[in-house]
Amino acid sequence: MRAATAVAGALACAAAAMAAAAFVVGDDEGERAASAPEPAPASAAARDGKAVWVANGCGSCHTFLPANARATFGPNLAATLEGMPASYIRESIVNPGAVAAAGWEGGMMPEDFGARIRPEELDALVEFIRSGVRD
Repeated sequence: MRAATAVAGALACAAAAMAAAAFVVGDDEGERAASAPEPAPASAAARDGKAVWVANGCGSCHTFLPANARATFGPNLAATLEGMPASYIRESIVNPGAVAAAGWEGGMMPEDFGARIRPEELDALVEFIRSGVRD
């Protein structure tokens, strides 16, 4: 029983550490970020999409500045999705093996987001990503 409790505690700590790492901001961007103009207020769908982003741990793998994410395990979404339609972004989430971003291997992203994310949440996530790619 004691070993199971220790394992559960270790897993909880690891999950918390991964979540915290997804939101860490590098100091070397601080001065440039302070002088950048304020972005336009996000639409309700984009705000909801950011919540879906956070809930699914997207920032633990991807760089995406609108989500304050600077991970490097997966591609930088603003760079790889620029100019792509919503249908391409959706397909990249629900069927990530269909097309790998240039310079990235396929098979790295979980393939069950289509089953894990409800359709309306997926719509909001796609809108959040599209709004950040267009800016």
